[in-house]
Amino acid sequence: MKTTILPEQLKTWESAGYLKLPGFLTPTETENLREWVEEISEWPASDDQWMHHFEQTPFGVRPARTEYILDYHTGIRQLLTEGKIIENAGQLMGEPAVLYKEKINYKYPGGGGYAPHQDAPAYEFIKNHITCSIAIDTATPENGCLFFVPGLHQQGLLHLDEHGCIDPHFALTLNWEPVSMQPGDALFFSSYAPHKSPPNNTQEPRRTLYLTYNAAAEGDLREEYYADKRRSLAEIGQTSDEKLKISKIGHFDGKPAEQA
Repeated sequence: MKTTILPEQLKTWESAGYLKLPGFLTPTETENLREWVEEISEWPASDDQWMHHFEQTPFGVRPARTEYILDYHTGIRQLLTEGKIIENAGQLMGEPAVLYKEKINYKYPGGGGYAPHQDAPAYEFIKNHITCSIAIDTATPENGCLFFVPGLHQQGLLHLDEHGCIDPHFALTLNWEPVSMQPGDALFFSSYAPHKSPPNNTQEPRRTLYLTYNAAAEGDLREEYYADKRRSLAEIGQTSDEKLKISKIGHFDGKPAEQA
C-alpha cells in the first residue's frame, strides 16, 4: 500500500522536526516484521556479518541492538529499500533517498535508555539525512518511548558535551514531549531533532526498527559507514578500559555487555 505525505503533515514535519504516521504498516506487514525481528534476535554472534550488541539488565544479559542486517534477510531488505518507507523519506527530504544504516533496538525489560542527543554527530559522512522508526511493540513513556523537543531541529547542533550528546544541564531546560506508538506506526525525524528515551521499567519489550536514509545525491555510503563503525568499536575495545559502546556517540545509558 503506497502512502503519501499530505500537505498538513508536511507542515508538521517542517515545524516540529518529526512526524508520526499511525498505522503506517498494514497488520500483515506489522506481523511479518515482528516475526523477522524475533528471528534476527536469535542469530548467532558474527564477527564479519550482522552486528549484535548486548547489555546487562536486572534479568541477565539481553540483546540491546542488532544492525547491518540488510544483506542477510530478504524481507527486511525489501521493506527498507523498496516502497513506502524509502519513498516517504525521500518526500520529506525533498529528493530521492538511499539507505544509510539500519538497526533494531530491543529495549527488553530493564533495558537502558538513551541520553538527550541528536543523531547528526554520528553521521559524519552525510549532510542530508532522516530517520524512520517503526514500532514493533507498543511504545510508552513507561517502557521507553522517544521524547522530542519540537522545533529545535532548525537550530543545528545544540550544546554538545564531550560524549557527543546534548549537555545535560541544557537538556533539563527543554520541554520534552513523549511520542507513544502502536505496532506498525512510523515516526520520521530529522537527524537534528533532539530526542531521548528512558529505560524500560515494564515487563514487556519495546522493540523498534530504526532506519536512516540520506539523499541519494550524496552517494550510497552504507558500507563506508559500517566499515568505519567497526573500526571505531574495535579501537575502543583495544585502547580503553571504559565500558563497551554500541554507537559512535556516548548516548547509551545502559550497561553494555559481552554476549552471555
